[in-house]
Amino acid sequence: MDELMKIVSEHPGATAFGALGLVCQLAWPWFRERRVILSIQLCIGLLYCAQYALLGAVSAAGVCAIGAMQTTLALAAGDRPWLRRASLVFLPIVASLCLATWSGLPSLFALVGVTFVMLSRLQQDLLRLRMLQLGSVPFAIGHDMLVGAAPALVGCIVSACVASAALLRELRLRRKALAIA
Repeated sequence: MDELMKIVSEHPGATAFGALGLVCQLAWPWFRERRVILSIQLCIGLLYCAQYALLGAVSAAGVCAIGAMQTTLALAAGDRPWLRRASLVFLPIVASLCLATWSGLPSLFALVGVTFVMLSRLQQDLLRLRMLQLGSVPFAIGHDMLVGAAPALVGCIVSACVASAALLRELRLRRKALAIA
């Protein structure tokens, strides 16, 4: 914990971008519309990209930038499945970036975590979107602990709790709808 606090005090700019990303990360799970969720996640990607760049976590910064591009395409695609599927092209780009900037476990965790998130953005179904997003959590936590991204770490943990509650809410609503039908 002392090491995280040292990084926070030595990198105030990174902490500021991370704090703004944290605010957005805490907000997205509360929403029920895919477009709103993706719009907030676009902001998260851009803000955390800046945070990671200022911390020198090159793989993570690149992954966030590519993720932001994929989110933009997913938003533009709307309900056109062929255009949403076109955003799969970002997965090999992210893998190549992580290999080119390889820093061991942080790069691996960034790659696996973003893969879950990128696959979630392709989902029209909110339940699948939330499940895939939650699949990224252990990797994001591991990454943020390793690179000292304190705001992102706090955001990941708290938003995972809120997203879990939102997932349970969605499951209850679907069970109710099936019982009525």
